[in-house]
Amino acid sequence: MVKIKRWIILFFILSLPLVSAVQTVEVAPPPVKKAGIGDAIGSVLSSPLFWGGFLLIIVLIVFVILIVYIVKWIIKFIKRQKDIFYLMKTKRIRLAKIHRHYPAKHWWHISKNTPIRLARKDDNGKVTFSRPIAWHRGDYTSHEGNVNIALNMEGKNKYWIFPDTDLLVIPNKDHVTITQRDEKGNKTSQVSLQLPLAKDILQFNEGEIIIFAESLSYVDEFLIPVLKTKDGKIVDLSMPIFSTLKDVVIGDYLYTQTSDFGVLAKQAMNINPNVRGIIKTSDSNQSVEIPSQS
Repeated sequence: MVKIKRWIILFFILSLPLVSAVQTVEVAPPPVKKAGIGDAIGSVLSSPLFWGGFLLIIVLIVFVILIVYIVKWIIKFIKRQKDIFYLMKTKRIRLAKIHRHYPAKHWWHISKNTPIRLARKDDNGKVTFSRPIAWHRGDYTSHEGNVNIALNMEGKNKYWIFPDTDLLVIPNKDHVTITQRDEKGNKTSQVSLQLPLAKDILQFNEGEIIIFAESLSYVDEFLIPVLKTKDGKIVDLSMPIFSTLKDVVIGDYLYTQTSDFGVLAKQAMNINPNVRGIIKTSDSNQSVEIPSQS
């Protein structure tokens, strides 16, 4: 009995270090991290809904821009169909391409076409040639005597992409008479101007076209050469060239109106044979009566 007590006391003494070494470790929960602005932005950017909405907005913006450009182009197209000078320009560009002296098949890489340079003469009489300012697309001489050159100006594009085609008009008459009239159509004054011929301004060389001018300037829908005299004065060709173009416009417009009237009158008579028409010619005081068909 005494031995058992001793073993119990000895076991108790030996187990004290082990009991004292065992401690209860409390594991603290990890600190809760507060969500910041960066985390919120990251979660938004990683959301498929955000990117879907973003792409939808981009598509809508592009669609609205296209609609605006299409509407503006339609309005501009309708207005230009009533602009006689614009119609003349487009027709002459087409004819210039048909009658061209040089091959000009490149409408995109225009630098592969024949270059057009300016030849300028300084005060000492020295002639200097410019870099290519335009590229040839076609040329021809119209019935009123002007030389028309279709060209693409360097750096001028339509819609920032497509090269735009312009028409350069060079006079080819030694003089032109300009008549000024008042509001009632009465002649008030008449001025005769001496003009340089096209052979003094334009030179067709092998592989290039030389224009003896200071620059090219726009007058409404057309380009004209800006010339300078020996004493340094600028020769204004806008009024003489505009005068010749105005005569062409008036003549073509009257011819078209007369032709349309004749077609309509003939159609009316075909519909109703009893219609009696009187056609008055513009250059005669006589009237031709068309008898009725009965």
